[in-house]
Amino acid sequence: MEQHETLMSRRTNTKKSSLSSRFLKRRIKLSDHFTYTRLFRFVIPTILMMLFTSMYGVVDGLYVNNYVGKEAFAAVTLITPFPLLVGAFAYLIGGGGSAVISRAIAAGKQDEANRSFTFLTIGSVVGAVILAIAGILCLPFVARLMGADADAMPYCLTYGRILLACIPLYVLQNVFQSFLTAAGHPKVGLLINLVSAASNLVLDFIFVGVLKQGVVGAALATAVSQMIGGIVPFIAVHISHNLGLRFVHPHFMPDVLKEVLANGVSEFISEIFHPLASVMYNYKLSQLVGLNGVAAYGVLMNVGFLFGAVFLGFAVGCAPLFSYNYERKNFGELRNLFRKSATSVVLMGFLLYGIALCIEGPFAKIFFGHDEALLTMTEEGFALHSLSYMVMGLAVFTSAFFTALQNSRISFIISFMRTLLFEVLAILILPLFFDINGVWAASLTAELLALVFTIGFLLKYRKKYHYGSKRL
Repeated sequence: MEQHETLMSRRTNTKKSSLSSRFLKRRIKLSDHFTYTRLFRFVIPTILMMLFTSMYGVVDGLYVNNYVGKEAFAAVTLITPFPLLVGAFAYLIGGGGSAVISRAIAAGKQDEANRSFTFLTIGSVVGAVILAIAGILCLPFVARLMGADADAMPYCLTYGRILLACIPLYVLQNVFQSFLTAAGHPKVGLLINLVSAASNLVLDFIFVGVLKQGVVGAALATAVSQMIGGIVPFIAVHISHNLGLRFVHPHFMPDVLKEVLANGVSEFISEIFHPLASVMYNYKLSQLVGLNGVAAYGVLMNVGFLFGAVFLGFAVGCAPLFSYNYERKNFGELRNLFRKSATSVVLMGFLLYGIALCIEGPFAKIFFGHDEALLTMTEEGFALHSLSYMVMGLAVFTSAFFTALQNSRISFIISFMRTLLFEVLAILILPLFFDINGVWAASLTAELLALVFTIGFLLKYRKKYHYGSKRL
Protein backbone atom coordinates (compact mmCIF):
# COMPACT_ATOMS: atom_id res chain seq x y z
CA MET A 1 0.00 0.00 0.00
CA GLU A 2 2.79 2.35 0.96
CA GLN A 3 4.67 1.57 -2.26
CA HIS A 4 1.48 2.23 -4.26
CA GLU A 5 1.04 5.65 -2.58
CA THR A 6 4.67 6.49 -3.23
CA LEU A 7 4.29 5.54 -6.90
CA MET A 8 1.11 7.62 -7.21
CA SER A 9 2.84 10.57 -5.53
CA ARG A 10 5.74 10.35 -7.97
CA ARG A 11 3.35 10.21 -10.92
CA THR A 12 1.47 13.26 -9.60
CA ASN A 13 4.71 15.19 -9.10
CA THR A 14 5.91 14.16 -12.56
CA LYS A 15 2.61 15.31 -14.06
CA LYS A 16 2.82 18.65 -12.24
CA SER A 17 6.43 19.05 -13.36
CA SER A 18 5.41 18.29 -16.93
CA LEU A 19 2.58 20.87 -16.82
CA SER A 20 4.93 23.41 -15.28
CA SER A 21 7.52 22.69 -17.95
CA ARG A 22 4.98 23.15 -20.75
CA PHE A 23 3.82 26.43 -19.20
CA LEU A 24 7.38 27.73 -19.01
CA LYS A 25 7.94 26.76 -22.64
CA ARG A 26 4.87 28.72 -23.66
CA ARG A 27 5.95 31.82 -21.78
CA ILE A 28 7.79 34.33 -23.96
CA LYS A 29 11.01 35.70 -22.50
CA LEU A 30 12.88 38.91 -23.29
CA SER A 31 15.89 36.84 -24.39
CA ASP A 32 13.93 34.89 -27.05
CA HIS A 33 14.39 35.21 -30.79
CA PHE A 34 11.24 36.89 -32.11
CA THR A 35 9.25 35.92 -35.17
CA TYR A 36 6.20 37.96 -36.17
CA THR A 37 3.98 35.51 -34.32
CA ARG A 38 6.06 35.61 -31.14
CA LEU A 39 6.30 39.42 -31.31
CA PHE A 40 2.53 39.84 -31.52
CA ARG A 41 1.97 37.29 -28.80
CA PHE A 42 4.23 39.40 -26.60
CA VAL A 43 2.71 42.82 -27.37
CA ILE A 44 -0.98 41.93 -27.71
CA PRO A 45 -1.57 41.99 -23.93
CA THR A 46 -0.29 45.58 -23.80
CA ILE A 47 -2.32 46.57 -26.87
CA LEU A 48 -5.47 45.14 -25.33
CA MET A 49 -4.65 46.81 -22.02
CA MET A 50 -4.37 50.18 -23.75
CA LEU A 51 -7.63 49.52 -25.58
CA PHE A 52 -9.44 48.61 -22.39
CA THR A 53 -8.07 51.70 -20.65
CA SER A 54 -9.21 53.89 -23.56
CA MET A 55 -12.69 52.38 -23.49
CA TYR A 56 -13.54 54.16 -20.23
CA GLY A 57 -14.15 57.48 -21.98
CA VAL A 58 -15.91 55.87 -24.94
CA VAL A 59 -18.40 53.99 -22.77
CA ASP A 60 -18.96 56.99 -20.48
CA GLY A 61 -19.60 59.23 -23.47
CA LEU A 62 -21.97 56.77 -25.09
CA TYR A 63 -24.15 56.48 -21.99
CA VAL A 64 -24.04 60.21 -21.19
CA ASN A 65 -25.04 61.12 -24.74
CA ASN A 66 -27.94 58.66 -24.92
CA TYR A 67 -29.27 58.98 -21.35
CA VAL A 68 -28.48 62.60 -20.45
CA GLY A 69 -28.19 64.45 -23.77
CA LYS A 70 -25.76 65.94 -26.25
CA GLU A 71 -25.23 69.03 -24.05
CA ALA A 72 -23.89 66.84 -21.22
CA PHE A 73 -21.88 64.82 -23.72
CA ALA A 74 -20.31 68.01 -25.13
CA ALA A 75 -19.48 69.13 -21.55
CA VAL A 76 -17.81 65.80 -20.81
CA THR A 77 -15.88 66.12 -24.09
CA LEU A 78 -14.73 69.60 -23.07
CA ILE A 79 -13.39 68.55 -19.65
CA THR A 80 -12.04 65.05 -20.43
CA PRO A 81 -8.66 66.34 -21.73
CA PHE A 82 -7.84 67.79 -18.31
CA PRO A 83 -7.86 64.53 -16.29
CA LEU A 84 -5.92 62.94 -19.16
CA LEU A 85 -3.42 65.76 -18.94
CA VAL A 86 -2.91 65.16 -15.22
CA GLY A 87 -2.86 61.38 -15.66
CA ALA A 88 -0.07 61.61 -18.24
CA PHE A 89 2.24 61.46 -15.22
CA ALA A 90 1.76 57.68 -15.42
CA TYR A 91 3.55 57.56 -18.77
CA LEU A 92 6.46 59.58 -17.41
CA ILE A 93 7.10 57.00 -14.69
CA GLY A 94 5.97 53.95 -16.65
CA GLY A 95 7.80 54.77 -19.88
CA GLY A 96 11.06 55.78 -18.22
CA GLY A 97 10.83 53.19 -15.44
CA SER A 98 10.27 50.21 -17.73
CA ALA A 99 13.56 50.96 -19.51
CA VAL A 100 15.40 51.09 -16.16
CA ILE A 101 13.84 47.87 -14.89
CA SER A 102 14.28 45.86 -18.09
CA ARG A 103 17.92 46.95 -18.33
CA ALA A 104 18.58 45.85 -14.75
CA ILE A 105 16.95 42.48 -15.43
CA ALA A 106 19.00 42.10 -18.63
CA ALA A 107 22.18 42.72 -16.62
CA GLY A 108 21.17 40.07 -14.08
CA LYS A 109 20.68 42.67 -11.33
CA GLN A 110 17.35 41.49 -9.94
CA ASP A 111 17.85 43.22 -6.57
CA GLU A 112 18.43 46.52 -8.33
CA ALA A 113 15.32 45.97 -10.45
CA ASN A 114 13.25 45.33 -7.31
CA ARG A 115 14.61 48.42 -5.55
CA SER A 116 13.85 50.59 -8.58
CA PHE A 117 10.39 49.06 -8.89
CA THR A 118 9.57 49.76 -5.23
CA PHE A 119 10.91 53.30 -5.33
CA LEU A 120 9.09 54.18 -8.56
CA THR A 121 5.80 52.68 -7.39
CA ILE A 122 5.85 54.77 -4.21
CA GLY A 123 6.95 57.83 -6.15
CA SER A 124 4.15 57.43 -8.69
CA VAL A 125 1.52 57.32 -5.92
CA VAL A 126 2.92 60.36 -4.10
CA GLY A 127 3.22 62.36 -7.30
CA ALA A 128 -0.26 61.37 -8.45
CA VAL A 129 -1.86 62.42 -5.14
CA ILE A 130 -0.22 65.86 -5.35
CA LEU A 131 -1.31 66.30 -8.96
CA ALA A 132 -4.87 65.17 -8.19
CA ILE A 133 -5.24 67.73 -5.38
CA ALA A 134 -3.83 70.50 -7.55
CA GLY A 135 -6.11 69.47 -10.43
CA ILE A 136 -9.26 69.58 -8.30
CA LEU A 137 -8.36 73.04 -6.99
CA CYS A 138 -7.74 74.35 -10.50
CA LEU A 139 -10.73 72.64 -12.14
CA PRO A 140 -13.20 75.60 -12.19
CA PHE A 141 -10.61 77.87 -13.79
CA VAL A 142 -9.61 75.21 -16.31
CA ALA A 143 -13.23 74.49 -17.24
CA ARG A 144 -13.84 78.16 -17.99
CA LEU A 145 -10.59 78.30 -19.96
CA MET A 146 -11.73 75.33 -22.05
CA GLY A 147 -14.95 77.11 -22.99
CA ALA A 148 -17.51 75.76 -20.51
CA ASP A 149 -20.50 78.10 -20.24
CA ALA A 150 -23.02 78.32 -17.39
CA ASP A 151 -24.97 75.31 -18.67
CA ALA A 152 -21.93 73.08 -19.18
CA MET A 153 -20.05 74.07 -16.01
CA PRO A 154 -21.96 71.80 -13.55
CA TYR A 155 -21.39 68.77 -15.76
CA CYS A 156 -17.71 69.66 -16.19
CA LEU A 157 -17.11 70.11 -12.46
CA THR A 158 -18.96 66.96 -11.43
CA TYR A 159 -17.30 64.67 -13.96
CA GLY A 160 -13.88 66.28 -13.63
CA ARG A 161 -13.70 66.18 -9.82
CA ILE A 162 -14.50 62.48 -9.60
CA LEU A 163 -12.00 61.55 -12.31
CA LEU A 164 -9.27 63.73 -10.80
CA ALA A 165 -9.81 62.19 -7.36
CA CYS A 166 -9.05 58.80 -8.94
CA ILE A 167 -5.87 59.88 -10.72
CA PRO A 168 -3.61 57.92 -8.28
CA LEU A 169 -5.48 54.74 -9.21
CA TYR A 170 -5.27 55.55 -12.93
CA VAL A 171 -1.53 56.14 -12.57
CA LEU A 172 -0.99 52.89 -10.68
CA GLN A 173 -2.92 50.96 -13.31
CA ASN A 174 -0.75 52.21 -16.17
CA VAL A 175 2.54 52.11 -14.27
CA PHE A 176 2.04 48.49 -13.21
CA GLN A 177 1.28 47.45 -16.78
CA SER A 178 4.56 48.99 -17.99
CA PHE A 179 6.58 47.44 -15.15
CA LEU A 180 5.04 43.98 -15.50
CA THR A 181 5.70 44.10 -19.25
CA ALA A 182 9.32 45.03 -18.55
CA ALA A 183 9.52 41.98 -16.26
CA GLY A 184 8.14 39.75 -19.03
CA HIS A 185 4.59 39.34 -17.63
CA PRO A 186 2.30 41.49 -19.82
CA LYS A 187 -0.58 38.99 -19.59
CA VAL A 188 -1.05 39.66 -15.88
CA GLY A 189 -1.75 43.32 -16.55
CA LEU A 190 -4.01 42.36 -19.44
CA LEU A 191 -6.17 40.13 -17.26
CA ILE A 192 -6.54 42.81 -14.60
CA ASN A 193 -7.41 45.48 -17.14
CA LEU A 194 -9.91 43.19 -18.84
CA VAL A 195 -11.77 42.83 -15.55
CA SER A 196 -11.48 46.58 -14.98
CA ALA A 197 -12.89 47.47 -18.42
CA ALA A 198 -15.72 44.95 -18.08
CA SER A 199 -16.67 46.42 -14.71
CA ASN A 200 -16.79 49.90 -16.25
CA LEU A 201 -19.18 48.69 -18.95
CA VAL A 202 -21.47 46.98 -16.44
CA LEU A 203 -21.39 49.85 -13.94
CA ASP A 204 -22.17 52.45 -16.62
CA PHE A 205 -25.24 50.43 -17.52
CA ILE A 206 -26.29 50.19 -13.86
CA PHE A 207 -25.44 53.74 -12.71
CA VAL A 208 -26.47 55.66 -15.84
CA GLY A 209 -28.91 53.37 -17.65
CA VAL A 210 -30.79 51.84 -14.72
CA LEU A 211 -30.32 54.15 -11.73
CA LYS A 212 -30.38 57.33 -13.90
CA GLN A 213 -27.43 58.94 -12.10
CA GLY A 214 -26.32 60.81 -15.21
CA VAL A 215 -22.83 62.29 -15.36
CA VAL A 216 -22.19 61.34 -11.72
CA GLY A 217 -22.95 57.72 -12.50
CA ALA A 218 -20.63 57.68 -15.51
CA ALA A 219 -17.78 59.16 -13.48
CA LEU A 220 -18.35 56.72 -10.59
CA ALA A 221 -18.32 53.76 -12.99
CA THR A 222 -14.91 54.86 -14.24
CA ALA A 223 -13.70 55.47 -10.68
CA VAL A 224 -14.59 51.97 -9.48
CA SER A 225 -13.03 50.43 -12.59
CA GLN A 226 -9.78 52.29 -12.05
CA MET A 227 -9.81 51.19 -8.42
CA ILE A 228 -9.79 47.60 -9.65
CA GLY A 229 -7.08 48.32 -12.22
CA GLY A 230 -4.83 50.09 -9.72
CA ILE A 231 -5.20 48.09 -6.50
CA VAL A 232 -5.42 44.50 -7.80
CA PRO A 233 -1.94 44.46 -9.45
CA PHE A 234 -0.50 46.03 -6.28
CA ILE A 235 -1.89 43.12 -4.26
CA ALA A 236 -0.82 40.57 -6.89
CA VAL A 237 2.81 41.71 -6.80
CA HIS A 238 2.76 41.80 -3.01
CA ILE A 239 1.54 38.22 -2.55
CA SER A 240 3.14 36.55 -5.58
CA HIS A 241 6.78 35.59 -6.09
CA ASN A 242 6.37 34.60 -9.75
CA LEU A 243 5.88 37.98 -11.44
CA GLY A 244 9.55 38.86 -11.84
CA LEU A 245 9.29 41.85 -9.48
CA ARG A 246 8.63 42.26 -5.78
CA PHE A 247 8.48 45.01 -3.20
CA VAL A 248 11.54 45.49 -1.01
CA HIS A 249 12.52 47.96 1.68
CA PRO A 250 12.19 51.39 -0.02
CA HIS A 251 15.22 53.57 -0.66
CA PHE A 252 15.39 57.01 -2.21
CA MET A 253 17.21 56.57 -5.55
CA PRO A 254 18.02 59.99 -7.05
CA ASP A 255 20.03 58.55 -9.94
CA VAL A 256 17.14 56.29 -10.95
CA LEU A 257 14.69 59.19 -10.64
CA LYS A 258 16.87 61.36 -12.85
CA GLU A 259 17.16 58.64 -15.48
CA VAL A 260 13.43 57.87 -15.41
CA LEU A 261 12.52 61.53 -15.83
CA ALA A 262 14.95 61.86 -18.73
CA ASN A 263 13.85 58.69 -20.52
CA GLY A 264 10.12 59.00 -19.83
CA VAL A 265 9.76 62.63 -20.83
CA SER A 266 8.94 61.81 -24.46
CA GLU A 267 6.05 59.50 -23.50
CA PHE A 268 4.89 62.07 -20.96
CA ILE A 269 5.04 64.89 -23.50
CA SER A 270 3.20 62.77 -26.06
CA GLU A 271 0.38 62.10 -23.60
CA ILE A 272 0.23 65.78 -22.60
CA PHE A 273 0.09 67.01 -26.17
CA HIS A 274 -2.91 64.85 -27.08
CA PRO A 275 -5.20 66.52 -24.50
CA LEU A 276 -3.82 69.94 -25.41
CA ALA A 277 -4.58 69.31 -29.06
CA SER A 278 -8.09 68.20 -28.06
CA VAL A 279 -8.57 71.53 -26.30
CA MET A 280 -7.60 73.31 -29.51
CA TYR A 281 -10.05 71.19 -31.52
CA ASN A 282 -12.87 72.01 -29.11
CA TYR A 283 -12.01 75.72 -29.14
CA LYS A 284 -11.87 75.99 -32.93
CA LEU A 285 -15.02 73.95 -33.49
CA SER A 286 -16.90 76.05 -30.93
CA GLN A 287 -15.94 79.11 -32.94
CA LEU A 288 -16.99 77.61 -36.27
CA VAL A 289 -20.18 75.66 -35.51
CA GLY A 290 -20.81 75.84 -31.76
CA LEU A 291 -21.88 72.99 -29.49
CA ASN A 292 -22.59 70.57 -32.35
CA GLY A 293 -18.96 70.75 -33.45
CA VAL A 294 -17.73 69.86 -29.96
CA ALA A 295 -20.16 66.95 -29.77
CA ALA A 296 -19.09 65.66 -33.20
CA TYR A 297 -15.44 65.90 -32.20
CA GLY A 298 -16.27 63.94 -29.05
CA VAL A 299 -17.05 60.91 -31.23
CA LEU A 300 -13.87 61.34 -33.28
CA MET A 301 -11.83 61.80 -30.10
CA ASN A 302 -13.18 58.58 -28.60
CA VAL A 303 -12.42 56.58 -31.74
CA GLY A 304 -9.01 58.23 -31.87
CA PHE A 305 -8.33 57.06 -28.33
CA LEU A 306 -9.11 53.47 -29.35
CA PHE A 307 -7.12 53.43 -32.58
CA GLY A 308 -4.23 55.38 -31.08
CA ALA A 309 -4.19 52.86 -28.21
CA VAL A 310 -3.40 50.09 -30.70
CA PHE A 311 -0.25 51.87 -31.91
CA LEU A 312 0.75 53.00 -28.43
CA GLY A 313 0.15 49.54 -26.98
CA PHE A 314 2.36 47.97 -29.65
CA ALA A 315 5.10 50.55 -29.10
CA VAL A 316 5.06 50.33 -25.31
CA GLY A 317 4.73 46.56 -25.41
CA CYS A 318 7.85 45.95 -27.49
CA ALA A 319 9.98 48.71 -25.89
CA PRO A 320 11.41 46.39 -23.17
CA LEU A 321 12.62 44.06 -25.92
CA PHE A 322 14.70 46.83 -27.45
CA SER A 323 16.04 47.94 -24.05
CA TYR A 324 16.98 44.37 -23.18
CA ASN A 325 18.76 43.56 -26.45
CA TYR A 326 20.53 46.90 -26.64
CA GLU A 327 21.84 46.47 -23.10
CA ARG A 328 23.01 42.92 -23.90
CA LYS A 329 24.50 44.09 -27.22
CA ASN A 330 22.39 41.54 -29.11
CA PHE A 331 22.42 43.74 -32.20
CA GLY A 332 21.34 40.97 -34.56
CA GLU A 333 18.13 40.47 -32.58
CA LEU A 334 17.75 44.24 -32.26
CA ARG A 335 17.78 44.56 -36.04
CA ASN A 336 15.34 41.68 -36.36
CA LEU A 337 12.93 43.27 -33.88
CA PHE A 338 13.18 46.69 -35.48
CA ARG A 339 12.50 45.38 -38.97
CA LYS A 340 9.50 43.33 -37.87
CA SER A 341 8.10 46.08 -35.63
CA ALA A 342 8.39 48.83 -38.24
CA THR A 343 6.77 46.63 -40.88
CA SER A 344 3.99 45.69 -38.47
CA VAL A 345 2.99 49.25 -37.54
CA VAL A 346 2.88 50.31 -41.20
CA LEU A 347 0.58 47.41 -42.10
CA MET A 348 -1.51 48.00 -38.99
CA GLY A 349 -2.09 51.57 -40.15
CA PHE A 350 -3.74 50.45 -43.39
CA LEU A 351 -5.74 47.81 -41.52
CA LEU A 352 -7.06 50.34 -39.01
CA TYR A 353 -7.99 52.76 -41.77
CA GLY A 354 -10.01 50.00 -43.42
CA ILE A 355 -11.74 49.29 -40.12
CA ALA A 356 -12.47 53.00 -39.70
CA LEU A 357 -14.16 53.12 -43.10
CA CYS A 358 -16.39 50.22 -42.10
CA ILE A 359 -17.43 51.56 -38.70
CA GLU A 360 -17.70 55.31 -39.28
CA GLY A 361 -21.39 55.25 -40.25
CA PRO A 362 -22.66 52.77 -37.64
CA PHE A 363 -20.55 54.30 -34.87
CA ALA A 364 -21.79 57.82 -35.59
CA LYS A 365 -25.39 56.58 -35.61
CA ILE A 366 -24.96 55.05 -32.16
CA PHE A 367 -24.32 58.57 -30.86
CA PHE A 368 -26.39 60.80 -33.14
CA GLY A 369 -28.87 58.65 -35.03
CA HIS A 370 -31.64 60.94 -33.77
CA ASP A 371 -30.02 64.15 -35.09
CA GLU A 372 -29.58 64.19 -38.86
CA ALA A 373 -27.50 67.38 -39.06
CA LEU A 374 -25.11 66.27 -36.31
CA LEU A 375 -24.89 62.77 -37.81
CA THR A 376 -23.89 64.19 -41.20
CA MET A 377 -21.27 66.46 -39.65
CA THR A 378 -19.79 63.57 -37.66
CA GLU A 379 -19.62 61.25 -40.67
CA GLU A 380 -17.90 63.92 -42.78
CA GLY A 381 -15.40 64.60 -40.01
CA PHE A 382 -14.82 60.89 -39.52
CA ALA A 383 -14.00 60.37 -43.22
CA LEU A 384 -11.22 62.99 -43.19
CA HIS A 385 -9.89 62.41 -39.69
CA SER A 386 -9.53 58.64 -40.10
CA LEU A 387 -7.04 59.05 -42.98
CA SER A 388 -4.42 59.86 -40.35
CA TYR A 389 -4.51 56.27 -39.04
CA MET A 390 -2.66 55.11 -42.15
CA VAL A 391 0.48 57.08 -41.31
CA MET A 392 0.61 57.67 -37.55
CA GLY A 393 1.90 54.25 -36.48
CA LEU A 394 5.55 54.65 -37.45
CA ALA A 395 5.95 57.93 -35.56
CA VAL A 396 4.33 56.52 -32.40
CA PHE A 397 6.55 53.43 -32.57
CA THR A 398 9.72 55.42 -33.29
CA SER A 399 9.17 57.72 -30.30
CA ALA A 400 8.90 54.73 -27.93
CA PHE A 401 11.80 53.02 -29.74
CA PHE A 402 14.22 55.86 -29.04
CA THR A 403 12.99 56.03 -25.45
CA ALA A 404 13.90 52.35 -25.09
CA LEU A 405 17.38 53.17 -26.45
CA GLN A 406 17.65 56.01 -23.89
CA ASN A 407 17.64 58.77 -26.50
CA SER A 408 14.90 60.88 -24.95
CA ARG A 409 15.80 63.93 -27.03
CA ILE A 410 14.72 62.37 -30.32
CA SER A 411 11.63 60.89 -28.69
CA PHE A 412 10.69 64.32 -27.39
CA ILE A 413 11.16 65.98 -30.78
CA ILE A 414 8.98 63.42 -32.57
CA SER A 415 6.25 63.60 -29.91
CA PHE A 416 6.29 67.39 -29.86
CA MET A 417 6.07 67.73 -33.62
CA ARG A 418 3.33 65.19 -34.29
CA THR A 419 1.04 65.81 -31.31
CA LEU A 420 1.31 69.54 -30.78
CA LEU A 421 3.35 71.68 -33.14
CA PHE A 422 2.08 70.44 -36.49
CA GLU A 423 -1.43 69.61 -35.30
CA VAL A 424 -2.07 72.92 -33.57
CA LEU A 425 -0.71 74.84 -36.55
CA ALA A 426 -2.96 72.81 -38.85
CA ILE A 427 -6.01 73.46 -36.64
CA LEU A 428 -5.32 77.20 -36.77
CA ILE A 429 -4.35 77.52 -40.44
CA LEU A 430 -6.37 74.99 -42.47
CA PRO A 431 -9.85 76.33 -41.47
CA LEU A 432 -8.88 79.67 -43.01
CA PHE A 433 -8.99 77.93 -46.39
CA PHE A 434 -11.27 74.92 -45.93
CA ASP A 435 -13.60 75.95 -43.08
CA ILE A 436 -14.62 73.01 -40.85
CA ASN A 437 -13.05 70.46 -43.21
CA GLY A 438 -9.73 72.06 -42.37
CA VAL A 439 -10.23 71.07 -38.73
CA TRP A 440 -11.06 67.48 -39.67
CA ALA A 441 -7.97 67.28 -41.91
CA ALA A 442 -5.59 68.71 -39.28
CA SER A 443 -4.61 65.31 -37.86
CA LEU A 444 -3.70 63.87 -41.27
CA THR A 445 -1.62 66.95 -42.10
CA ALA A 446 0.28 66.75 -38.82
CA GLU A 447 0.95 63.02 -39.16
CA LEU A 448 2.27 63.38 -42.71
CA LEU A 449 4.67 66.15 -41.69
CA ALA A 450 5.82 64.17 -38.65
CA LEU A 451 6.35 61.07 -40.79
CA VAL A 452 8.92 62.90 -42.91
CA PHE A 453 10.98 63.82 -39.84
CA THR A 454 10.53 60.36 -38.31
CA ILE A 455 11.97 58.64 -41.35
CA GLY A 456 14.84 61.14 -41.35
CA PHE A 457 15.70 60.32 -37.72
CA LEU A 458 15.53 56.59 -38.35
CA LEU A 459 17.94 56.87 -41.26
CA LYS A 460 20.31 59.15 -39.34
CA TYR A 461 20.69 56.94 -36.26
CA ARG A 462 20.52 53.48 -37.82
CA LYS A 463 24.28 52.87 -37.54
CA LYS A 464 24.72 54.42 -34.09
CA TYR A 465 22.17 52.08 -32.52
CA HIS A 466 22.86 49.10 -34.81
CA TYR A 467 19.28 48.60 -35.94
CA GLY A 468 20.07 49.32 -39.59
CA SER A 469 19.98 46.05 -41.50
CA LYS A 470 22.04 45.25 -44.59
CA ARG A 471 18.86 43.81 -46.00
CA LEU A 472 17.02 47.14 -45.77
